[in-house]
Amino acid sequence: MINAMTLPPFAALILDMDGLVLDSETTYCQAWRRAAAELGYQLDEAFLLNLFGHHADDVVKRLVSILGPDFDRHRFFQTAERHWFDHIQSSGIPRMPGVDALLKVLRERMTPFALATNSDARYARLCLSLGDLDDVFPVVVTRDQVASGKPEPDVFLEAARRLEIEPQACLVLEDSATGLQAARAAGMQAVLIQRREDLREKLRHHALMALPSMIDFVELWHQAAD
Repeated sequence: MINAMTLPPFAALILDMDGLVLDSETTYCQAWRRAAAELGYQLDEAFLLNLFGHHADDVVKRLVSILGPDFDRHRFFQTAERHWFDHIQSSGIPRMPGVDALLKVLRERMTPFALATNSDARYARLCLSLGDLDDVFPVVVTRDQVASGKPEPDVFLEAARRLEIEPQACLVLEDSATGLQAARAAGMQAVLIQRREDLREKLRHHALMALPSMIDFVELWHQAAD
């Protein structure tokens, strides 16, 4: 029960982007499936959903493992990128439920916050812009700005450094196993926000708590302040 949960004290909040702040994963999944079909492959949606949270190199390894050594990664990603740009330029990228409410509370309480993503800066900036979140995050750390991406702790540690907050005083919001592992490696507590019940149940033991949406996190934060 959400009402029985209690948030720990924290001095700063660090958020993932894909699948946590923005519903970008839906757009990626659609683009990858269309690209695969165009190249004569079929990719299961469940397989694609499990790719999220991993950096590009890991994604390629998983694609090769299922599509075989003849898989043309360069052609695939060029085709997927074309489908992705066509979709987002016409439809944008929706924000996940509860994001606006969380940003409002962060401003009201003057809580430092940052975005830490496994996406490279170019894609992060584009996604944030298409989600109408330009200049919303005072700190944005991307995969290409650090030595290693998640599951290594680099993006979270760099976010804490820029916020000038000790890592152990930061709370991370994540939606993937990779992100939770990175948060633990950084010495930070993490809350899992995952709308898929199967993943939420699978990953709940790797997080401080597991919630269906950001709306539930905001509710808990309000309760903690009462």
